[in-house]
Amino acid sequence: MRQRTVYLGALFVGALLSAWLLQYLTEGRGALPPAAPHDPDYYMEDFTTLTMDRRGQAKNRLRAIYMAHYPDDDTTEFQQPELEIYRRGRLPLFVSADKGWASANNEVILLRGNVRLWEDDEAGARILDVQTSEARVLMDDEYAESDQSAVINTKNSTIAGIGMRAYLNDSRLEIIRHEHTTIR
Repeated sequence: MRQRTVYLGALFVGALLSAWLLQYLTEGRGALPPAAPHDPDYYMEDFTTLTMDRRGQAKNRLRAIYMAHYPDDDTTEFQQPELEIYRRGRLPLFVSADKGWASANNEVILLRGNVRLWEDDEAGARILDVQTSEARVLMDDEYAESDQSAVINTKNSTIAGIGMRAYLNDSRLEIIRHEHTTIR
């Protein structure tokens, strides 16, 4: 009987210590701060924004049917983004996708789903058309890349492969792993 009482007493003391420890950890010093919610602080529908360079010249124009900004990590998400990239002495390049994500200060833009990059000549005829499923655009470096399948169409050829690098300012493209080329 005495041994049973000792076991019950020890069990009771253990329960009290567990309850105290749980309260201590959840009340303050030992508790982890709650995770910040990833909720937008503002959103816009059918918006357009124009970015200027240091000389006051248009640098790029971004349009989307929906944009949401998230204050916890200062990122932005887009639905159906369309980017127009202006280049000195050249016609603009255009980029579109189903979805997009931009880092703080729009330094990196990630595009997903039906990503297209194209360039038209002065008469409006398509001279370059690139298609892939995902791309990363580094705005300050005027550079884009993808590690997915990519197809590059020009007036005279079609080049397909895995992975692509695009140097936007001088319209130079590279396929990382060439699969096939068709010359017309």
